Amino acid sequence: MPVPSGPENPGPRRLLRDIVFEKMIGAIQDGTLQAGERLNDDELVAWLGVSRTPIREAIAKLVDYGLVEMEANRYTRIVQPTFEMYQHAVQMLGGFHELSARWAFPKFTDRDVQDYSKLADTAIAHLKAHDTRAVADIGALTSFTLERTGNPLLPQLEATLNARVVFMVQAALDDFQWDETLDYVEALRAAAADRDIDAVIGAFRVFQSITEHHLAAVQAHGSIPA
Repeated sequence: MPVPSGPENPGPRRLLRDIVFEKMIGAIQDGTLQAGERLNDDELVAWLGVSRTPIREAIAKLVDYGLVEMEANRYTRIVQPTFEMYQHAVQMLGGFHELSARWAFPKFTDRDVQDYSKLADTAIAHLKAHDTRAVADIGALTSFTLERTGNPLLPQLEATLNARVVFMVQAALDDFQWDETLDYVEALRAAAADRDIDAVIGAFRVFQSITEHHLAAVQAHGSIPA
């Protein structure tokens, strides 16, 4: 017989490894766990209040995300970003931004347009204030469109790239193109409202220019070492 659902039969509980992963990736991205910092099992057990097993499983996933590096019997540590790593992640993430928008915008419902516009408004407010939360806001815009492409592979791939960019961009915020990125998000919001592919292409020409200027500034200033 079908298994009934309801308060007496709640859905499956979240796995400890997933909870630990979310806490650790949040700590990496907000700087609690810093680039190059070694990870000690005993300290992580005391902090997270769980056994070593879910911690090791979460660390293995962080390795897959490119945020932690390991060498057997030597160290487990937060990655120390290089300019090349940052450059590749930013360029790839930009490609996901464009691809997801091209595929998703024509499928947007009126409700999707409203929800996307709200996300864009939040990003715009943070960009105007030069608030670093804008980085995560832009990631949320991409996640929104990726979920509506109808392709389940894209969100999985984007998650790893976005996590790397959010982590590494903290060292490059002095070279962030605030005003130019504001123009880009406003262009995306307008393109979404009109479900206009040509406008999407135009917006991403702006994004490509922003990316080139940003990366050139980061490299010139040595914000992220080569």
